[in-house]
Amino acid sequence: MKLKGICAILAVAVFTTAFAASCASSGGGSARGPLGVWTFEDPNADTGGWYLANSEFYQYKGPAKLSRDETTFGRGLLRLDVDYTGYQESEWSEVKMANDFPKSINMKGIDKFAFDFYYNPSLRTSGVFKPKIWSNNGSKFINETGIDIEGGEDMGNGFLKAYVEIYIMPGGGFIPDMRLSIAGYLTDYKGPVFFDNIAWVEK
Repeated sequence: MKLKGICAILAVAVFTTAFAASCASSGGGSARGPLGVWTFEDPNADTGGWYLANSEFYQYKGPAKLSRDETTFGRGLLRLDVDYTGYQESEWSEVKMANDFPKSINMKGIDKFAFDFYYNPSLRTSGVFKPKIWSNNGSKFINETGIDIEGGEDMGNGFLKAYVEIYIMPGGGFIPDMRLSIAGYLTDYKGPVFFDNIAWVEK
């Protein structure tokens, strides 16, 4: 009887631990789990659900391609190829990426969106990038623009890595999807840019 009792206790403990780990990894609809964080190490995850919102581009008719790249930096990153040639007179030429979440993200306690952005200054003669986020299909409306993306850490291959932050008004609500834009401001950049560690961040 004692042996059966011990086995039963151990079984419950193992089940409880496994269940807790499963809940933690599922994200539970919050930004603390994989629903609100995107990295691109796993080749099977491809672009992590990100795709081009082609019909929503603004004052941009050039080519654009979104893919997962693991050769440029020796590890998986989200790659966006753009060509702003001919748009260097435009103050807002916008390429949009979209993500439809498998489960709405709980925005309670979230006050910013952040990511690592890689770009090569030699692929342009003028201008800068401006980041923007947008979501309007849930119970929280988001429409925010970050500061110009300039400077960054030298990666040794011509690219700079800039840490980008876009602040939002904290508050409750859920968002089922979002748009992330990289707008060109008076730029003729032609070539790839990269994203990593994309995340909604708690204050």
